[in-house]
Amino acid sequence: MLACVRWQAEGWASEVPRALLLFEPPDGGAPEVVLNLALAMEGHGWSVYVAGPEQASIRARLEQAAVEYLPMSHLTRGSRSPLADLQALWSLDRMLARDPVDVIHCHSSKAGVLGRLVGARRGIPVVYSPHCFAFLRDLGALSRIAPAIVERLLAPLTSAYVCVCEAERRAALKLALAPAVRTHRIYNGVPDPPDPLENATPEQALLDFKGDGVLIGAVSVLRKQKRLDVLIDAIPTVLARTPQARFAIIGNGPMQAKLEERAAARGLSDDPRFAFFPFTPPSGRYMGALDLYVLSSAWEAMPVGVLEALSWGVPQVVTNVGGTIEAVTSETGQLVPPKRPDALADAIVGMVDSPRLRASAGIASRARHRAMFDAERMVRETVGIYQSLVAAPVPRAEPVLETEPVLAEPVLGTASALNTAPDARIMVPLR
Repeated sequence: MLACVRWQAEGWASEVPRALLLFEPPDGGAPEVVLNLALAMEGHGWSVYVAGPEQASIRARLEQAAVEYLPMSHLTRGSRSPLADLQALWSLDRMLARDPVDVIHCHSSKAGVLGRLVGARRGIPVVYSPHCFAFLRDLGALSRIAPAIVERLLAPLTSAYVCVCEAERRAALKLALAPAVRTHRIYNGVPDPPDPLENATPEQALLDFKGDGVLIGAVSVLRKQKRLDVLIDAIPTVLARTPQARFAIIGNGPMQAKLEERAAARGLSDDPRFAFFPFTPPSGRYMGALDLYVLSSAWEAMPVGVLEALSWGVPQVVTNVGGTIEAVTSETGQLVPPKRPDALADAIVGMVDSPRLRASAGIASRARHRAMFDAERMVRETVGIYQSLVAAPVPRAEPVLETEPVLAEPVLGTASALNTAPDARIMVPLR
């Protein structure tokens, strides 16, 4: 398979291989993984551009680093509009007609659907990183059936699965989505913090709030998945048992108003030891001030926040869901069952009451990050997957000119965009 080519004055000319990184969550861990990949790809011999939501949290940082970012106005998380999804599909197809690539790497569920459909149409290998399969989410058995069926239908269009933890990889193999040789586990990775850590400049407002107390923080998107209501329910117990504790919930998201109401109902809105803080990237401005990191999620794959806590040497108390057990050990922190405010409170109190335990956990955390979860290792292993696909004898779409037909823009009341072009039919083998 040849590297991506473009038309130049002297004719078709070979270039370095090129990848499209496609994602749909506007914030959270998946975009941070995309950011870390995009910033390092050139150093590994790949050209890259990124496509995602208009209001993505990583957009400004990519553009500041001169990485091409293509905003997709119709690519939105949680949208239930078939028209918007068809418009996003059309937009992606036209994008790849103008700027072909050697590999598409899709991150999260909706991007995974759109990218695999267009990749199949254009003969481009597609790598899919679910960042927690939708059928693994804690939303009830019936809510998991449809995502599992969709994933089975799309599996034949997937050149490689990149699972961010072993728990996710085992789930893919259990559902027989692809053979083991096409189902890879590559742990998420995050960059090293400043060295020494004393060179970091934490958020001053957070330092002022901390004072001489022990600061416990949840740095998280405020979504239902994170179950910050469970943390809020645990906080009064912790404050009663350890008056020196300070709690900060740092993040933005759709659950903020409900969480503030719950905090008020628990008597926390008037307690000077508890506060909400808005989040502005990068996360290091907050991690550098924390004494303990808390994550109370109901489901996860490999949460980036936990890895950032490891890198900054911040001990962790997190729920034992998904891949968190692969990151957090008894040396770096504590794992607790989900949806258990009592267990969460007990673990937090145990860490707050023991400065020696927190100090040793901090040292072990930094060592574990360097050994398993650094960004360079993640990029190197991911590029290895790309290279294997570029070298594989898989049919590849020919380079296209602007005059090549693309999917017709979907119009309300018309047939699916995939059926508007005569060559756009996709045969999906069923198992």
